[in-house]
Parts: sequence; structure tokens; C-alpha cells
Amino acid sequence: MLRRPEFLALGYVCYDVRDEGLVVGGSAAYAGLLARNLGYQVAIFTSAASDFPFESVLRGVKVWVTESRRSTVFVNRRRGSRRIQFVEAVAGRLEVKKIPLRWRRPKIAYFCPILGEFSAVEALDIVRAEVVGVAPQGWLRRRTPKGLVVKTRWEELGEVAGKVDFIVASHEELTREEVECYVELSRIFVLTRGKEGADLYVRGAFWGRIPAVPAAEADETGAGDVFGSAFAVRYYETRDPVEAAYFAAAAASLAVEGVGLSGIPESREEILARLATLERTLWKAPSSRGVDYGRTAPELGKGYLR
Repeated sequence: MLRRPEFLALGYVCYDVRDEGLVVGGSAAYAGLLARNLGYQVAIFTSAASDFPFESVLRGVKVWVTESRRSTVFVNRRRGSRRIQFVEAVAGRLEVKKIPLRWRRPKIAYFCPILGEFSAVEALDIVRAEVVGVAPQGWLRRRTPKGLVVKTRWEELGEVAGKVDFIVASHEELTREEVECYVELSRIFVLTRGKEGADLYVRGAFWGRIPAVPAAEADETGAGDVFGSAFAVRYYETRDPVEAAYFAAAAASLAVEGVGLSGIPESREEILARLATLERTLWKAPSSRGVDYGRTAPELGKGYLR
């Protein structure tokens, strides 16, 4: 067993139903694989059926599975620009008290539920990471008796937001009033806007719009998960939310050019090359001027929010 993971993701892995059949997905899978490709020792705490293809899909990633009779299955459909989701099956709930003791102090913890499968409050009581990031999409939706996924409010927001380093959410998940609440409560809040980029807020103040990196989009599934994972890694390395956001935007632009997990950037160098296409914009960013994105955390750490 991995003694101490550097990157710990909490959330369901799942199947997405596509025309070609079942495709492996889930925020934890996207986030974990991206962190692995960036050179981190990764662990995922999840729940799935015994026949889930962990070994073939998540090579090099340690997985602790709460075995379930079923794996979670999502069906995604589009009506114009609107995505409609259905859930055909749901795995068992994640029992965070069963997180291995050796896994409870990672460098980075990334809470990324997809259907309310665990409590963030309970997880924070157990996991003591140097950086904690949250992608709350799974707490912002619920399943109706007919399987339709509908929006809901994250009831634990007030208890969690001030205790974690950052929150990343999509503009499709929150109303304007909810965005204002997230901004007020969060140390760092990132609102992703797809092709329009992402809005970055630091300590309740709007820093600015992070531009989207031009990409030949093939599949948007998982792009937000890659963004969040890349942000978590680069923020851990630099403690600079601006630099982390640009790095995450570049990673997400690569993710949409592949289908499913195949779009996840394979290396840091690939992201840096894509990031170079935004060079002129980057040098206008006050806290990013002159940054060499290939350097390591000890060389770059600024203690931005310490």
C-alpha cells in the first residue's frame, strides 16, 4: 500500500453511456490521472462494483474501493447548448472513516463528488492535507426517483468553504446569487465558463477573467475535472492562484481535444507548450510576470495566501 499519497482524490469513478458503449469516467478518475501524469503519487478513495476496470484504466494509481453491488452509471444528453443527465445506477456511499490511516495526510486532497457520495464536513475531520481543493458538483445535484439529475444547494458550504484552500465550480451549476455567496465565503473561488474562460476570485475580490485557451473541441466531458486537478497541483507548487488558474486553463484546453480519459494531458511539458500560446496574456498578470512555468515549488513558492 502507498504509504503517503501526494495527491488524494475522493469521489465516485463511474461509467458514462455513449453511442460506442460504456466509457470510464468520474471526477476522481480524471483528477487522479492528471495528477499522476504531472509526476505525483496518486490515491483514489471511491466506491464501485468488483468488475470495474481499475487496473487497466488507472495504471499507477492506488485505489481504495468500498465494494458495491453496482458502479455508478451516467447518461449525458444534449438539447442545444444544454446538457441533460440521467443516472442509471449508483454505487454505495463512501465511508470516509475507512480512509486508510496512511492516506490521511497527503500533500493535496481533492474532494470531487459526482452525486453526493460523501460528506465534506466528515472528510475534513479525517483528511489533513497541505492543500485542500473542492469541486462541489456532486453536492450541487441530486437524482430524482426517475433518474433525472436536477440542481440542488450544497448544504455544507458554510461549514466547509472557509476551511479549504479553494473551490472550483461551473457557471452552469450556480445562480448569480449563489456565486456571490461562494465568493464571499471562499478563500479562493474559481468559476469556470467553458469557452469563455474562468473567473478568479481571491479573498472575496474579483481578480479577473482567465482566458480560455483555443482548442479543437471533441468532447467536453471531464474538462472541469482536469482544470480542478491542474489548479490543485500548481497551487500546491506555487501558492499563486493566478499562475495555477492559467496552468489549469491550458490543461483543460487539451482535455477537450480527446474523448473521455484519452484527452487528459500526458505530461507537464504538454501543458506548458499549450500555455505558451497565451504568453502575451500571461505577462500582463501581476503575480505571474516573469514566472518560469517549468520550475519547481521551492524555487517558485510565494506564500501568496499565507
